[in-house]
Amino acid sequence: MSLEREYSEISTDWRHRDNLTWQIPSILITIGGGLVAAAFLLEIDPQYLILVRSTLLLFDASLSLCLTHALGQNIFYQVGSSKALEFIEGKENKEKVLRVKCRRIINPKDDLDLSRKEICKFLKHELRGSTILFILCIIITVSLFCLFFYLLFF
Repeated sequence: MSLEREYSEISTDWRHRDNLTWQIPSILITIGGGLVAAAFLLEIDPQYLILVRSTLLLFDASLSLCLTHALGQNIFYQVGSSKALEFIEGKENKEKVLRVKCRRIINPKDDLDLSRKEICKFLKHELRGSTILFILCIIITVSLFCLFFYLLFF
């Protein structure tokens, strides 16, 4: 595969992942808000109130956890893709670039030798908005689990 085609495919994938990065939190907030509203606004028979509310909140918190995990993988993938694009743009290590399969794996650091320090630097400077969204999703997930446990035990 030529470097131009590889660059084009990685760029297209990166843009797709960037769209997902902004869509996942909106899905989380929309569905999560609907489930929390349903849990507390529906008129439910008092004997089933705790069961229905806790079920809805547990489902909401679990969905939030899954979406937050997917967002984290997505952002991590973007870091690897960006690094692969830098390799191609710099035309450094052509042999290494041709072996990069970061589009098809979950853990791009294996092929790109990304250190934790490089990833943090990239997240802080290049993907700041995505990182803030990820932190927001973590806060929402933790809040939902806290609400679930509060409802269950208090």
